[in-house]
Amino acid sequence: MAARFPFTASPLKVPPLRAASSGLTGHIPALDGIRGLAILMVTAFRFNIGPACDWLPGRWLFAALKHGDLGVTLFFVLSGFLITGILFDAKGEGHYFRNFYVRRALRIFPLYYGCLFVALVALPFLFGPRGDLFPEARANQVWLWLYGANFLMAFRNDWCLGSFTHFWSLSIEEQFYLFWPLVIFFCSRRQALRVSLIAIVVSMLGRVAWIAAGGPEVAIDVLTFLRLDALALGSLLALAARQPNGIRPLVRWAALAGGICIATILVAACLHHERLFGLSTAMIAGFFGALLMLAVAARPSTWWGAIWRSPVLAFFGKYSYAMYVFQLPLIRLLAPIVTPEGLCYRLGSVFAGRVTYIAVMMTITTGAAIVSWNLYEKHFLALKARFEPRPMADEAHPTAGVVPVSV
Repeated sequence: MAARFPFTASPLKVPPLRAASSGLTGHIPALDGIRGLAILMVTAFRFNIGPACDWLPGRWLFAALKHGDLGVTLFFVLSGFLITGILFDAKGEGHYFRNFYVRRALRIFPLYYGCLFVALVALPFLFGPRGDLFPEARANQVWLWLYGANFLMAFRNDWCLGSFTHFWSLSIEEQFYLFWPLVIFFCSRRQALRVSLIAIVVSMLGRVAWIAAGGPEVAIDVLTFLRLDALALGSLLALAARQPNGIRPLVRWAALAGGICIATILVAACLHHERLFGLSTAMIAGFFGALLMLAVAARPSTWWGAIWRSPVLAFFGKYSYAMYVFQLPLIRLLAPIVTPEGLCYRLGSVFAGRVTYIAVMMTITTGAAIVSWNLYEKHFLALKARFEPRPMADEAHPTAGVVPVSV
């Protein structure tokens, strides 16, 4: 199941007047909380595997965790919101395209390509057949190296990349980054708002038409065109928040919009009509968009604001990119040591075994992400400071300062 995949916060400097005009000045802790929630949802979903549970509360729990893949949609909305805000605030700065693409590359590429190199090149080279732990991915690796995993799976109508199947969402994010800077650069705010709205509608209707035409089912989940509405919704919210009145007018309608989205999702679920899937997916993105607005606008002194500023959510938000990348490969790498079936047998309980497996794998994944961040990723991220947006020479002012904005 997108940025820099929208996983980790780092500072971006923009002129203070531009940031202030958006109503989104400074680092926004609530977005770290949103990111943390998204990765916890996806991680719980990923490790929710094993024998069927015959205890009713256990069945309910594991059925609920199966919906954790919706966290990818939340990542898409968040990514659209953050990236569009960054791009719009950087308009008029020097080296607009260079700074954006280099900074994205420094955030995304080292971990992504490092993971591919170790799994698909280094291990087979060093250990021969015993090191070929990911044969499905290695057989189709050209698609992974070119960020085309989603295209391969759509064309084959098959989740055919084994432990790297989840890279479809990273492919969508990278493809979005290729063209969206052009939209923001060449369009005014109002024009970009229209483009975002059109993208939402066309993507949603495209899914409905795709289903009606009997198109490949996997493509509905992984093709960029058919998943663009979540990214475009985040973009629309970022642009709308940069109106003179800021984010407050959006917040007044967010709760109502979120309620309508939930009601629509429930109706679609009750009717069980496959063509409604195209609509319900958009409604899920709409709900997450409303949630994002309400989280950003929440006052820290309230219980709602405290949730999104939770140190726990912020912690997982910081390491979420590596956690996402490592999840499926770790299941394969650790299979000789720990499996849900083995834990269920040792503990004498399917419920206890599956819950323990989720906890153990989440702990290992988080630990691996912390190590990756401190020993590997942060050294590339330090280079991003060389590509900060700066005012054009004729716009520079001796009193101009900078404010950190969440990326």
